[in-house]
Amino acid sequence: IRIAHNPKEMERAFSEVSLLGKNVLVQKLIEGIHASVSLLVADKDAKTLTINEQLLGLRFLFQQEPFGYCGNMVPLCLANSISEKCGHLTEKIALHFGLNGSNGIDLVISKEGKPYIVEVNPRFQGTLECVEGVLGINLVEAHINACLHGFLPTIKRKTSTFYTRLILYAPKRVIAPDLTLFREVRDVPLPRIIIEKEEPLCSIITDGKNLKLSFHKAKKLAKLIYSALLPA
Repeated sequence: IRIAHNPKEMERAFSEVSLLGKNVLVQKLIEGIHASVSLLVADKDAKTLTINEQLLGLRFLFQQEPFGYCGNMVPLCLANSISEKCGHLTEKIALHFGLNGSNGIDLVISKEGKPYIVEVNPRFQGTLECVEGVLGINLVEAHINACLHGFLPTIKRKTSTFYTRLILYAPKRVIAPDLTLFREVRDVPLPRIIIEKEEPLCSIITDGKNLKLSFHKAKKLAKLIYSALLPA
């Protein structure tokens, strides 16, 4: 995905993207918040679980793509009216496509508070553990109950709990340290395995009393992990 602000940038972006395939999609850029909605669907009923902020293209995590996925912060704090718009729209889409169980829908929320749908993901999402922590539920169990029994759980959010998930990418060809020493680390590679430049290294999940605190904890831990890497 590339951004073009003028004809010259359009030509350059088209040249880059067209190397990967014959079809190139040109869309109007919507400035706003990159977000996702996690929801459960059973039969003809859909329930919004959380609205999440997507973290994209973070250079301190060595993600080179400007829209490359780097994790999430859960939940995203929005005005009630905007949250209701996002929930209503995504639930309508989920029912339209006949989805079932746990699903995620990506969107951009414009500066005017209007949600624009980007992608529908009929599967478990990268936000799974964060959603579970915020809501205090087992999302896999809820998915099974929704799919097999048509049952949706009663949701009560933990009002003072916020979660951040960061995905770390290798800054160069590196040897992975023993990351089992960190309880916050997920997607743990085998110790001493070689990870190529720009490939995923691991995930970090942290919590806090607000989003800023949980993000700061994750960022601090990421810095510590990067300092432990050895060149391959």
